[in-house]
Amino acid sequence: TMLGGMFGKNMSRFTHENESGEIKLESVSPEVFRAILGYYTDNIINVPFTMNMYEIKEACDFFLIPFNATTVTAKNLASFMNELSNDGARKKFKKFLKEDIVSVMAECAMKGERECHIVCLKEEDVVEWDPEYPPQIGEDQLSVVKNNELAKFLRYMENREVAKAVLADKGLIKIRLGIEGFPTMKEKVKVKARGGIQVSYFYVQRPFIAMSWEKEELRSRHVDFMNVPTCQVHQSETSDEPPAPQNLNAVDEIELVEQVREGAQGGGQ
Repeated sequence: TMLGGMFGKNMSRFTHENESGEIKLESVSPEVFRAILGYYTDNIINVPFTMNMYEIKEACDFFLIPFNATTVTAKNLASFMNELSNDGARKKFKKFLKEDIVSVMAECAMKGERECHIVCLKEEDVVEWDPEYPPQIGEDQLSVVKNNELAKFLRYMENREVAKAVLADKGLIKIRLGIEGFPTMKEKVKVKARGGIQVSYFYVQRPFIAMSWEKEELRSRHVDFMNVPTCQVHQSETSDEPPAPQNLNAVDEIELVEQVREGAQGGGQ
């Protein structure tokens, strides 16, 4: 283990000796180190109920001691199980990332996209959308991964937090994980009295992962107000609702002010 090497030739790399000749560990508190010493005397680390289990886990990693039920016994069993779950979740999500997620991200990247929104469906989920009346899901680029283990894994909020940390360590930004409704198939079709068709879809609650790899610091922040497009509203011919008023852009407002000024000058003459 690392402890054997610390008090050998590489001692100065991990410790600091104070004026009294005492050896001080910079990365581990005295209480945690006292518990760690139990591994070398009794082959077991006894963790009191009030001790921070995360610090014990970090100390085990630092001293290259296995962190498992064989080497650690804890009064706070829930805290111990939680750290074991976090450790297992981190390893498992890295496997999901390599085998299921990176390939989907690469497909989006090769299309010129800078972000990706992935919905994790179960393998038995059937998706049948009407090509003429597809659901309004609000995402231009949405990808689907069918994996029962991944869908089950992301149901737990703490697993999603672990996954978010793993993605952040990979340099990704704008990371969001959660549960959302996803349309699978048509539920009913309604014909409106004034014409038009309204299609309702059946939704299932499934986990999603959203992230971006855009280099924001390289993006231009210049805004050309002379080329600001007008706001356009697309209204279907069969819709019952009246069209919304269009907004003026910056160029239209300047022209309108100039027209008012010219009218005022003409009236004064």
